[in-house]
Amino acid sequence: MRKWLLLFILLLPLSTLGAKGSREAEPQPIREPLESADTFVVALLKSEDPPYLNPVEATDATSILVLDGMFEGLYAFDPKTAQPVAAIAQAVEISEDGLQWTFTLDKRARFSNGEPIDAMTFLDSWLWLLDSASQESGNTSLASMFDCVVGVKEYREGSGSRSSVGIRAKSSHQLQISLRTAAPYLPALLATLPFSAIHESMRDHRTAMEPSGIIGSGPYVVRSADTEGVLLAKHPWYRDYGAVPSDFIQFRFLDQMGIIQAYLERSIHWSLAFVPPTLLRDKSDLHISPEYSTGFYYFSAKSGAYANPQVKKALAMLIPWNELRRDSGQIFPTDRLIPGMTGIPDDLPQQSSEPEGEALALLAAEGFPYGAGLPTLNMAVHRGSQVLGSARRIADIWSQELGITVILDVVPLGMYSRFPSLSPYDFAFITWIGDIHDPFAFLHLWTSESGYNLGNHSDPAFDALVAAASEATDERQRQDLARIAEEHLLDSATVFPLYHGITTNIIDASTVTGWHDNILNIHPVRHLGTKQF
Repeated sequence: MRKWLLLFILLLPLSTLGAKGSREAEPQPIREPLESADTFVVALLKSEDPPYLNPVEATDATSILVLDGMFEGLYAFDPKTAQPVAAIAQAVEISEDGLQWTFTLDKRARFSNGEPIDAMTFLDSWLWLLDSASQESGNTSLASMFDCVVGVKEYREGSGSRSSVGIRAKSSHQLQISLRTAAPYLPALLATLPFSAIHESMRDHRTAMEPSGIIGSGPYVVRSADTEGVLLAKHPWYRDYGAVPSDFIQFRFLDQMGIIQAYLERSIHWSLAFVPPTLLRDKSDLHISPEYSTGFYYFSAKSGAYANPQVKKALAMLIPWNELRRDSGQIFPTDRLIPGMTGIPDDLPQQSSEPEGEALALLAAEGFPYGAGLPTLNMAVHRGSQVLGSARRIADIWSQELGITVILDVVPLGMYSRFPSLSPYDFAFITWIGDIHDPFAFLHLWTSESGYNLGNHSDPAFDALVAAASEATDERQRQDLARIAEEHLLDSATVFPLYHGITTNIIDASTVTGWHDNILNIHPVRHLGTKQF
């Protein structure tokens, strides 16, 4: 009897290790001590809002940059090309029809607390993303782009079950995704932050976690965080520890003068804030590049007169769009939504010199002769935008030509962009930066099934064109179909592009390594380092 009791006592600790919620544990890898001198310093403009360190819900640039060092997914972005490259996915097999993707995971992948990252991690992480999107939090645009997966749309909209989603853990290190349509953009989508491996402690947490308590899947963890900045430290369990050049990444939050002073003192390596060219130590420190972005006005009314396609066309005809583009002061004025689809025009096409007659005819046919009966039009631009002058001109034209009341508000961007379906405005402006280098990043915004339908736009013909473009596997065919879909959207008088954007970065060119100009302005934290002299 005592023999069996003793055996039970000896086995009890082993049973505890196998309890629900625990995972295989390993001793912490032995690493050289981190060196404080090996710190890469990034300067950002100070904000009243601290970084929001939630990889699914964060949308501001500062939070996303910090989170990029803390989380990783199946793919990551190449620092030179901004194209997706394998990360935790060690290999992928794709069926001949392109509808089944099987990923083999890197067995070295571990969270910052040492727990393994396996196939179930990704399944649970992605379902958490979809749950968040169904509550209209986080990046709902990216979540709805995942509708290419079997059962995702239904699950995201609340009509499908977890078991109906076409994602399976074939084994601990094999993950299989079944698609309902081909999706050549899938690797790029899976490289974005919301599709990272997320630890269960964050998925189960109902309130924001303390930064230092966040368990990440990337190379860094938060060592400290306050109003002055965030310090990330490399953690010993990262799967590719030896390839991470910096022991620490320090994000310093400074005002404009503080950034200029820090730059001149060589106490920062990268500034996301502008430094006047006259103060540059070296002209090669300034990097100005085209960005995969477009600034545009758009109609967003869900119902009523300003949702009427003919009324929108009539109002659009009265605006001298090309004059607004030329007067915008931007380097790349454009009449296209998708950057790079047709190149930057040397000379924008001329508009009709007498559009008023056609516009008034359209309004009369819809029951608004000379604009009579049109309701008050609510219009918004966001604080800090550079289009207030053009917005006032648009409002004045509509008021004077049609006699309607136009109310122009200057408000925080989130007032109308966070939840497009709840926007109180009929017409607004936004600059959209593509999360991935693919036309779908712009076209998807206007589809009926989009989780982030900026214009509350619904057009079955446009939906079909976008579906055909997104599913095409031949790259030239994809571009041609995307161009047709874009043209259809522009003809609908829903969106009115003004310019493509640029990025401005200040780099200490004499010391920085791993930082490269690219079209997405993505600079993965895990590659940032300094030259050793």
